[in-house]
Amino acid sequence: MISAFQRFFTPHFFAPHLRLIYLFLWGLVISALSKPSLLLWLNGIALILLVNLIYRSRDPYFPYLKRWLVFNIFTLLLWVTLSWRIGADGVELNPSGMDTALLISLRMNLLLFSLWLLLWKMNDAVLVQAIGKLPLPPKLIWLFVLTVRYIALLGELRQKMDLAMRARGYHTGCNRRTLYVTAQRVALLLVHALLKAETAQIALKCRGFRFGEKTKLSGEK
Repeated sequence: MISAFQRFFTPHFFAPHLRLIYLFLWGLVISALSKPSLLLWLNGIALILLVNLIYRSRDPYFPYLKRWLVFNIFTLLLWVTLSWRIGADGVELNPSGMDTALLISLRMNLLLFSLWLLLWKMNDAVLVQAIGKLPLPPKLIWLFVLTVRYIALLGELRQKMDLAMRARGYHTGCNRRTLYVTAQRVALLLVHALLKAETAQIALKCRGFRFGEKTKLSGEK
């Protein structure tokens, strides 16, 4: 999509930090939409653009489908929660709650498709550089930068844990053993995140970084 629009706009129009701003503004527009029919049409258009973009890039569809299914587990929980209410005759259907669940589901999916489209082929390094160019306070910029870095580190740790567990013949299932192992994985990720946070804080102090001062991402004041 971006390569097609570059015929009509300058390359600066698609700079990474500007794409973040477009995504933020588009998110505000999505949050203001309240017509399910319009949201459904926008979801269809965004999905067609995304499928076309994946096809042109010759990327596999399965990773996106897997992420979409995992993402919509939360929307399924919304439907289960909001579709029922306790009335005078006991548990009954809640039409207004179902309308709210439908509206939230369409907004969330449209935002997900827009995120994939606007941040297409933007890796962690480019994202960090783009965040540093945003007109935001230094504390907020560093918070975003460290958040992106920690998410990447935790993702790498999770992949290593998955490979190690598969090498030992572990398979997930609907049983107590799976719940126990999952709890251990989450605890290990949290402990690892705390250790990385302390290490990053010590490294920043060694470089003379002080929160509240205007500091570049390279550490220079």
